[in-house]
Amino acid sequence: MILPRLASRAATVGGADEERIVLGGHREASDFGKVRAESVGDVLQRWLARSGLLRVSDRDRVWEVWQRQLGSDAVHTCLVSLRGNVATFSVDSSALLSELNNFRKVELLESLHREVRTYFVRDIRFRLEKRPPASGPPPR
Repeated sequence: MILPRLASRAATVGGADEERIVLGGHREASDFGKVRAESVGDVLQRWLARSGLLRVSDRDRVWEVWQRQLGSDAVHTCLVSLRGNVATFSVDSSALLSELNNFRKVELLESLHREVRTYFVRDIRFRLEKRPPASGPPPR
């Protein structure tokens, strides 16, 4: 007989021919059904997704869209900053800077609005740096 205060912690384990009462949640290995083992990579991926560390940053999204829009010219630019809804890029050629600022700025801004939904880029600014800029987003 199970005491009344222990009854809430008791569980019945086993099939119809074998039934035993387990108190306090202690079970034998044979009491559990078959469990599929997960790889460490799957567990880590799920944990990263829940913690938010797997999210792509706004800076990375802006840079990916920028590269896709500029194509081969993207190697001559570098995302310097992303502050106050203004994306600032350094450009290593005055001809490219003039083309981007005067002819393609509206098109690039529209594509950033359309494809980067997590961050609103209000304006794009360019600055000339004669040394070849490091291609890619700046380190964090």
